[in-house]
Amino acid sequence: MFRFRFIAAAALCAAVPALAAPVTGAPLGFDEARALLHERADILQADRAEIARAEAEAEAAKSLSGPKIEADVKQIWGTKTIDLSMNTGLGQYAPLVSAGNEQLGIAPNPIMGKILSGMDHISIHQKMDIGGPRAALTATLPIYTGGLITAEQEALRHKAGETRADRDIRESRLDADLAGKYWGVQLARSVESLRASMLRDQEEEVRRARRFEKKGLISKIERMSVEVARDRAKRELINAQTNTRVAETQLMKALRETSLPELSSPLFVISGDIGTLTEWQDKARAQSPVVQKMNALRAQAGEGVRAAEASFKPKLYAFGTKNLIKHYLTIPEPDWMAGIGVTFTLWDNRDRFDKLNAANAVVTKAEAARSEALNEISTAVEVAFLRTAQAREEFDLTGSTVALARENLRLREASFAEGLSTATDVDTARTQLIGAEIARRAAAYKFVVSWAMLHAASGSMPAFADTLTRADLTAVH
Repeated sequence: MFRFRFIAAAALCAAVPALAAPVTGAPLGFDEARALLHERADILQADRAEIARAEAEAEAAKSLSGPKIEADVKQIWGTKTIDLSMNTGLGQYAPLVSAGNEQLGIAPNPIMGKILSGMDHISIHQKMDIGGPRAALTATLPIYTGGLITAEQEALRHKAGETRADRDIRESRLDADLAGKYWGVQLARSVESLRASMLRDQEEEVRRARRFEKKGLISKIERMSVEVARDRAKRELINAQTNTRVAETQLMKALRETSLPELSSPLFVISGDIGTLTEWQDKARAQSPVVQKMNALRAQAGEGVRAAEASFKPKLYAFGTKNLIKHYLTIPEPDWMAGIGVTFTLWDNRDRFDKLNAANAVVTKAEAARSEALNEISTAVEVAFLRTAQAREEFDLTGSTVALARENLRLREASFAEGLSTATDVDTARTQLIGAEIARRAAAYKFVVSWAMLHAASGSMPAFADTLTRADLTAVH
């Protein structure tokens, strides 16, 4: 007897070479796994950086309607040539002054007459050096831009909203994917445990069959059938172990972990109210990040139209300048200057009507994309809801199958001990029980994954974790 037990123990150890070393550390709940994913996922870090960029640009645009003051400092090299030629008309008085006039009281003055004659035409030619430093403060203040500044500010604000919606979309998808990986590990570990338990039972059956064969209660072929069933159980356990390692690897890579502790959130099914399809679809239309992104894109397209319309309107602005270095200023350069200006584009090298048509086309595109997104969301929510309801029904229906299979195995084992059933009957009953147990766990896994997808599609993934604390939760181990 001891020899048979030793052989059975050795066979069991040989059948499970892939079992990992016991994991250490505190059990990991789904909430903790989700927090790790959000902290470590590279794509979410990129999303946070993109949000920061968009928000900074929107913040920078808030002061576009304020003044812009610039300091202009430069060194100038150059010259200015002045040529001035003019007729003064003084030459006509030269004879009168030279000869004098007693009636007018003008004494003769030949020298002054000669001077007046020379001043009849004046010609000035001068070359000036205008080189030197210049420093000036220049200020401009937009007063009216036809809505261009407001359109740009609003477009950047909606762009920031778009980046946040992109982040929320990605988080929802990653959370739903994490739920599949997390509870995929739970399912794989559970199936592996069932397969290990089945192998232990099969080893016991082999020991019993060998005792019965020695006593002449069963034939050699009966004992061989039990051993074949045991070997099949070994193969199925090895396959289950591989599936577990694969599932654990996928979860570890998602969480950027090198080892995986026990998972504290079990497979589950909600037995109570899961809401109606209409309620979930209304929730999706109200809070889905996909809808929020489409709304942001539509708003940006509308601001693009307003910006295009602004090109047809005049621009009113105030301006001022003050030269800080006056020593080198030329005559036309002012000490300071201020005023109000108006610009109106009469002809643009880009057709403004075509630009407006292009902006309106973007609006049409955004509205069509929003309608398509609403349709896709509605479909995704309905599919997830139907699969959730189906999985729960499947789970409920497997209860009777498991109970029947367990009772059938008990009776077959008892009959085999009495010699009334064959080893094949017992093996068939045990296989049916394992299949029913696995089907029950698979139904629970389908429920969890579908439930997570329903929350993700409706934009309520943060509320998914609240499910784990519901009173009507049925844990499946």
